[in-house]
Amino acid sequence: MKRALFGAANYWTSPFQVGSHAWARLFAANGWKVFHASDPLTPWHFFARGARAAAAARFTSWRRPIQEGEVRSWTPLAWAAPHPAPLMRSAWMLRNWHRLAFPSPVGRAASAGFGAPDLLWLDSVRHAAWGQCLQPRRTILRVADWSAGFGAATAAALDLERRLVAEADLVIATAATLAERLSAWREGRPLAVIRNGVDLAFWQEAVAPPDEYRAIPEPRIVYVGAIDEWFDAELIGRLAAALPAFSFVMIGPVRKAAPSSRPNLHWLGARPRAHARRYVRHAQVGIIPFARNELVDHVCPLKLYEYMAAGLPVVATRWTELEAMASPARLASRDDEWISALRDACRADDRARERAYAEANSWPARWAALQSAAEWMRASASFATSQW
Repeated sequence: MKRALFGAANYWTSPFQVGSHAWARLFAANGWKVFHASDPLTPWHFFARGARAAAAARFTSWRRPIQEGEVRSWTPLAWAAPHPAPLMRSAWMLRNWHRLAFPSPVGRAASAGFGAPDLLWLDSVRHAAWGQCLQPRRTILRVADWSAGFGAATAAALDLERRLVAEADLVIATAATLAERLSAWREGRPLAVIRNGVDLAFWQEAVAPPDEYRAIPEPRIVYVGAIDEWFDAELIGRLAAALPAFSFVMIGPVRKAAPSSRPNLHWLGARPRAHARRYVRHAQVGIIPFARNELVDHVCPLKLYEYMAAGLPVVATRWTELEAMASPARLASRDDEWISALRDACRADDRARERAYAEANSWPARWAALQSAAEWMRASASFATSQW
């Protein structure tokens, strides 16, 4: 049985189930054994504001690796790890944090049978050292964001990402606009655009409404995700004021400035993925109210597919990649466009276009795209096992 080692940012049971989780499950479903290692936990995470619950979950994963079918997931624990703070943001820390971990991540992977994996799959540059310490036959780097657009991005991380993009056997970009930026570093080597996908069965399963909805009347406008630098909280406040008969339900941790407070604006905080689905399935519209900036312009939003799989019409900020995706979503650039689109979406009875779009973009469809990209990689004359 072939073996794939995943180096990912998010821990396995994170409420943010992203592409790296889906790809690990896809490999397992297609006959691979998978070892999924997340970004490292440090003792300092327990003292970060609002992060104690996540730190506790990650600590549990360090103590007892999680086995889900053929996927074994583990969170490394280190005395220190890459961080934007002084000393922690150095290139040395980025490449050597594994030397400060206990037990050794390399030893843990080797003891699980992944000392020389068939594939090293990188979703996070913090795991680049796997390419030095192990002997993977192939390396795939998946780039899901324009990293320079993050306020916390460090020079060392951006420099390492450029090297990884240049040297990996195959690079997967989740957006066409992202691939355009990365292509200059690839110099003709294999680069594929494989967007995010969706777990249809999960989002289409019938579930009961959450208890909070008893006090939150329809029409419910739902957002699920982090309230972070890319989220336009001011826009949400203006929309809630302009549409007092609409209930705006925000599901996710608030990580930026204090949001607006209105009777029809409900900030409910983070929810486990299985619970978050209940809020989506019993809403009327899904929204993606992102601020328009360089980071967002290169995003393929996973939640677009998830909303549509659940049968919701979608209203979103208009940006370049989202336009290129040619989805049934209603796109808006101004407040009046948002208001009109939300009213129109609430009146829509036929959700067949949304469901059909989601079905055409399932994760199994993405697996088929990966097989085509892998054939291209194997046929590339420039193939060489990368070592960082």
